[in-house]
Amino acid sequence: METSKIIILVILNIIFMLGWTIALAQKQIKDGKRLIKKGWMKILVRERKLTPKERLAARIGYLGAGLLIAAQWTVAPPLYIAGFICVLIQTAVRKQWNLVALQVNGLIAWIIHLLT
Repeated sequence: METSKIIILVILNIIFMLGWTIALAQKQIKDGKRLIKKGWMKILVRERKLTPKERLAARIGYLGAGLLIAAQWTVAPPLYIAGFICVLIQTAVRKQWNLVALQVNGLIAWIIHLLT
């Protein structure tokens, strides 16, 4: 009895996902482009070019992530502070304010740790 309920839920989930994908792909279908020819991922992801400012911020963010990883091994407050500043720049440029708040929180914590 349990397996039949699971099978029904899986089938309903597949139907829902296919319906959602078709709903997202309406513009491509109206333009006469084929769903399978275009590829699933290209339909689900919107194409957007990064500005030079966003590209630079992304690279600074990668540097910050590397510094935070290195800081995990050394537990050196200056590495943490530099890493949080770099990632803070990336998140601020992308306007991800919830992550900016997290980075500021970590930055303040490590500055306090460094000063005490």
